[in-house]
Amino acid sequence: MINASHLSVRIGARTLVSDASFRIDKGVKAGFVGRNGAGKTTTMKLLAGVADTEGTIEYTGDVVRRGSVAYLEQNPDTGAAEKDGLARIMGVRGLAQIFARIAKAEHQMATTTGDALAKAMDRYDRVNHELEQVGGWAAKAEALQIAANLGLSEATLAQPLDTLSGGQRRRVELARCLFSQADTLLLDEPTNHLDHD
Repeated sequence: MINASHLSVRIGARTLVSDASFRIDKGVKAGFVGRNGAGKTTTMKLLAGVADTEGTIEYTGDVVRRGSVAYLEQNPDTGAAEKDGLARIMGVRGLAQIFARIAKAEHQMATTTGDALAKAMDRYDRVNHELEQVGGWAAKAEALQIAANLGLSEATLAQPLDTLSGGQRRRVELARCLFSQADTLLLDEPTNHLDHD
């Protein structure tokens, strides 16, 4: 939920929003409509809590956020280029790191013997238990389903992010927002720059 009360937003001498009060509850779909340069993105960043209020953006009034907020930027940073799409999506819940530790333990089990193998097997059991506690295996299937619904195949998600097209990276970021389980989603022009089949 986001509640704005008497919100005014300025960049320098230019007023973008003047004395606006509104509330966006969970499940509500709302849109900001305006011409290019009207301040829609700036206002959304402020509502999401990611605006640089120490820089050129000034605001008065109150913005209260309850629950978690996921924000899809108009031109999102897709994270580390060496990460694949699935790891980027799963990383929003911290699951990518657990899956990486599972893969490392599996590699160690396949390449070691004796005491090192026993330690690797023990490590695998511990990490697998941790993954089960957070619903990781089901979450991976959920992430893949969300991505598939956005037109991203599992093979596409296995590729490094820097090898994907701009539209594919945008879909990965949209899937990441949807997978985040945030209470509120703020999507800044979510269909811009998508590849069309």
